[in-house]
Amino acid sequence: MKLSHILLAACMFAPLAAHAETPKDRTVAVIEEAGCVLDASNVNEVLDGLGLSDEEFRVIGEELVAEGLADVSEMGVFRLTSPNCPSAPLNAHAGTPKDRTVAVIEEAGCVLDRSNINEILDGLALSDEEFRAIGEELIADGLAEVSEMGAFKLTTPFCASAE
Repeated sequence: MKLSHILLAACMFAPLAAHAETPKDRTVAVIEEAGCVLDASNVNEVLDGLGLSDEEFRVIGEELVAEGLADVSEMGVFRLTSPNCPSAPLNAHAGTPKDRTVAVIEEAGCVLDRSNINEILDGLALSDEEFRAIGEELIADGLAEVSEMGAFKLTTPFCASAE
């Protein structure tokens, strides 16, 4: 193997943050290394090493959201949606975003409403648009319905047997 191939391979496995050129690139790399999600439990630890002010991070965050590379929930959870940040499975038996959504809503009592929507969406690491598309698909498949009060209710076999 040529030395250049070995060096290239070594560079591919080095932490991205150390090699990122701009503050924005370093920010993305650090968040990716932290699992692609920033929330109250990890924001200080993740961002401390960047040397950015709160204002500088806010500007970078807004740019990432505007570019479609990040999403911020109503609860303040910042999630990268870059190609390096696939949603991590929440349940071993539920691999696709649709399957994970069904599993999490079933675990929450089969109903998604104002009292639990933010917590569930944050836990799924889905944007509002991603959840909307999954919800519409579940409704079209006859696996969910929306009540007159606006609650999203699963009608899966699991939920039907739990009634």
